[in-house]
Amino acid sequence: MSRTDDQATAVKAVIERLIENVSSNTASILDDTYHDDMTVIMLSPEDEAIVLDKQQMTETVTKTLEQNNGAIGTWARFHHVSVNGDTAHVLLSRRNELTGPNQQITLGIDLVNQDNRWQITREVIVTRPVS
Repeated sequence: MSRTDDQATAVKAVIERLIENVSSNTASILDDTYHDDMTVIMLSPEDEAIVLDKQQMTETVTKTLEQNNGAIGTWARFHHVSVNGDTAHVLLSRRNELTGPNQQITLGIDLVNQDNRWQITREVIVTRPVS
């Protein structure tokens, strides 16, 4: 396995750990994984763009956990993971309670390796009906 493959595996593990921890009501992982200058851009099924910063996204996830008795769901399908030096990109699909029943989200996630850890700098989320 090449160094780039090792890095891609490490980046994928960061996202898997985030999904697992949030899904088991350990939202504190968000502070370590979300970069302080993170931006989330969500496109709703109604084509409405919603832009959130780190604090707003953390509050959204925490509120959803509270409304769903600490459960969000772990279903994920990774489509692509790439690393270029200290930046990475992940493309994956998810089904969870954050977007509601019968919805699937596709996420484009940008990360930077800073302070000896991979941190999410941007998420672009598109919501669509489960196909």
